[in-house]
Amino acid sequence: MGFMDDFKEWSTAKKAISIIAVCCVGLIIVFGIIGALSPDANTQTTNNSNNEDNSVETNSNNEDNSVETNSQQEKYTDGTYKVGSDIPAGEYKFTQTDEFGGYIERASDSSMDFDSIISNDATTDKGTTMYVTVNEGEYLKVQGGELTPA
Repeated sequence: MGFMDDFKEWSTAKKAISIIAVCCVGLIIVFGIIGALSPDANTQTTNNSNNEDNSVETNSNNEDNSVETNSQQEKYTDGTYKVGSDIPAGEYKFTQTDEFGGYIERASDSSMDFDSIISNDATTDKGTTMYVTVNEGEYLKVQGGELTPA
């Protein structure tokens, strides 16, 4: 006996509930994809072909996240930063430096779990820039690029 034979034997109520459940799962998947593809309200993406880099890298610790400085401003590279202690609150410009993509994420706690994400955005082309505003107490994750004060 196949699925369709079993389905034909179900009551009308059971068929209706099954169809509604399948539709709900489908809508959740569609809205999840749309949400992942749409830009976040707190980020703005622009394309920038200016790839000059006149900075000197200074590592403050042995972790992946490092702070680069030049004579005028700080640059934050790959890592997770606590806003207010590792990085000041304010508006920043993210520039993708990696060939394979860039990612920036604001989170409410250091777990960086899905439930703690406030906003996130990704870039695909080297040199692409976007802006993000962070508030004291949030956590900021940077991958594949550098962050400078806007």
